[in-house]
Amino acid sequence: MKGWTQTHSQIARQLALYYESNGICYPRFTQKVSYLDVLGYMANWAKLYYVPNIYTPSLNNIQNKPTNIYAFLKNKVLEGKESFSECCTDIFGIELNNTDKVRVYLNNFTDLVISDDTITINDNILDGPIPNVYPTVEGLGAKEYFDYFKGMVIDNYKLSNICIPNIFRPYITAIKSKPFLLLAGISGTGKSRIVRELARACWDEGTDEYKAQKPKNFQMVQVKPNWHDSSDLIGYVSRVSGKAEFVAGEFLKFIAKAWEDVETPYFLCLDEMNLAPVEQYFAEYLSVIESRKSHKDGTVTTDPILEKSAEDWYRVLTSELTNEDNVRNRFLEEGICIPQNLIVVGTVNMDETTFSFSRKVLDRAMTIEMNEVDLYGGLTKHHESIGKLANAELVGSAVEGVDIYNDNTDVCDIALGYLQKINDVLEGTPFKIAYRTRNEFLLYVVNNLPYCKDENGNDLEQGYVIARALDEITSMKVLSRIEGDDTKVSDELLDNLSKAIEEGLKTVSGEENIVKSISLAKLKEMKAKLVSGYTSFWS
Repeated sequence: MKGWTQTHSQIARQLALYYESNGICYPRFTQKVSYLDVLGYMANWAKLYYVPNIYTPSLNNIQNKPTNIYAFLKNKVLEGKESFSECCTDIFGIELNNTDKVRVYLNNFTDLVISDDTITINDNILDGPIPNVYPTVEGLGAKEYFDYFKGMVIDNYKLSNICIPNIFRPYITAIKSKPFLLLAGISGTGKSRIVRELARACWDEGTDEYKAQKPKNFQMVQVKPNWHDSSDLIGYVSRVSGKAEFVAGEFLKFIAKAWEDVETPYFLCLDEMNLAPVEQYFAEYLSVIESRKSHKDGTVTTDPILEKSAEDWYRVLTSELTNEDNVRNRFLEEGICIPQNLIVVGTVNMDETTFSFSRKVLDRAMTIEMNEVDLYGGLTKHHESIGKLANAELVGSAVEGVDIYNDNTDVCDIALGYLQKINDVLEGTPFKIAYRTRNEFLLYVVNNLPYCKDENGNDLEQGYVIARALDEITSMKVLSRIEGDDTKVSDELLDNLSKAIEEGLKTVSGEENIVKSISLAKLKEMKAKLVSGYTSFWS
């Protein structure tokens, strides 16, 4: 075991995921745990992280040993200190060399915000009481060190940044459920702006990327009306020079950038996405997005969007796309696949100059309508008040219902019961839903569970949280597919669907926690349109 203090083994011990006694490693968890359990454990661990790491020889002779980094630093901020490095030095009276790790977990899991060397408290994040800071520790062995974490509660965990404004929650949870989002609505409602601001929210406030006009994890591509294949987005092989050369499109270049920084969500915004037929210029992506597969280590992989080639142009292309050897080797071995952290968002305007979406596209995307306008909004701050978004909040590790069902059986069964009633109404119509939509229903509901407080910090009943998510995903995945004349869509169908949704949501939420339904409002609008002989979800 020599040298283990500088390896991942040390990190695992410091996280108290297991401890060693007499050469035997004992796991912290004695039962099967879900992703949320581990995330909850990690967030709680960030508050209780023991100081110091008892395996650090240089700290053996230090007498004053506070037991909690988070509590110590937060108390320092409350006392008026602003320098992160000075606060860290105060812990032991000596300069620390691992403050980068401290910075990461504090920014991701607590209400402390560290930007450059400034440490502040984010008042937009509700947080629990500060843990006690004990002045001294004596005679602490390895097992006792990890027993400090023994009473940590991980059941029914709730994310600490659940106070993300409710207006942004549907975007965040939809993206985590499926990294392909359509934003529909009238012109000028800020569809492309919100994509840029979500990308900006991935950076700490005050950093260069946060302040940039265009953060490096954001790319806007304006769709052209003459696009009928993927050559402008992905690229094409040119032989103008007399030899084969691949001319890379903006999408392919951005994919390579995302591969170079997999811990940060990268947002591609296709502006005015339906100015050209999406099924034609985006065919490769529509196919590859359905090849996603989740793995036990939390990664998600896809088929290549550009197959590897033994020809010289492909080798040259990989060198042009990236300077990082590990990324280039991946491209050479596997082809160019979609990275897990890449999020595609298309903005949509429906008018006489645009194309409608086929069910092939709608089945593969999450759809959010943005028609509400607050004329007083955005007048006091240049950037949206989203709050800091960690990678885990936007990038999902589950792809299908089977990936989450066993850990969330009760919640999933509630969603399936609701969905079955909806599908019974759609029986015999071209709008009946199948497994892909079922999976996305389950993923969206489960991804919404952590957001269980209102904007005043009050707890929401789980039934309400589930019903709210079911209502939203019904609009995204069921109503968005319904369109046609009165031979396909009848008053009776819309009435029966409204009744099933209303009764289903009441059953889930309870009479005392009725959800203000966006689906019922949309169905009312669609029924009014049907008077003309034709109706559609799209405005």
